[in-house]
Amino acid sequence: MILQLEQSTESLEQLADRAQAGCLVSFEKIVEQNKDRLFTYLVQLVGNAEDAEDIAQETFIKAYRHLDSFDGRARFTTWLYAIAKNTAFTCLRKRKPNQPIEELEEILPAPEERIDSDQIDSVWTIARTLKSNLFEVLWLFYGEGFSLKEIAKVTGGNAVTVRVNLHRARAALAKKCHLEKFQ
Repeated sequence: MILQLEQSTESLEQLADRAQAGCLVSFEKIVEQNKDRLFTYLVQLVGNAEDAEDIAQETFIKAYRHLDSFDGRARFTTWLYAIAKNTAFTCLRKRKPNQPIEELEEILPAPEERIDSDQIDSVWTIARTLKSNLFEVLWLFYGEGFSLKEIAKVTGGNAVTVRVNLHRARAALAKKCHLEKFQ
């Protein structure tokens, strides 16, 4: 028999509170509500579905083990995505040991130089050719709907740096798309 979780009207923060109190069903609802978006983010970050799936599973395990550290000062998704990014970097670091964290951005999958004519209509395909830090802020802002402050928490930067990178990413994307204005 397959158990289906009911759609919850509770916020993720409320579910996290209940999960912190020991309610496993609440954590299962958190996983169900976030697994697809988190997987998509991780595919964009690491470049392949297999690694993204492994990292997503590890992220949820870490989140469950460290639920007590979620204090509600940020949205639950912000906290979860920060764990996901750190887990992805740990995975990348294992591939290249002794690599400083600052250089991890450089070992993320390189974008393809050529874009097939079938894919030219996809802004995200074009955006994927940007530097990884610029692509990441675009994805988190437009793809995930995070605020500048939330993106700063996920990326480990500050809101000013995020705003500058978002501006640079928009300008670079506009140039690549041959648009005069992209806002």
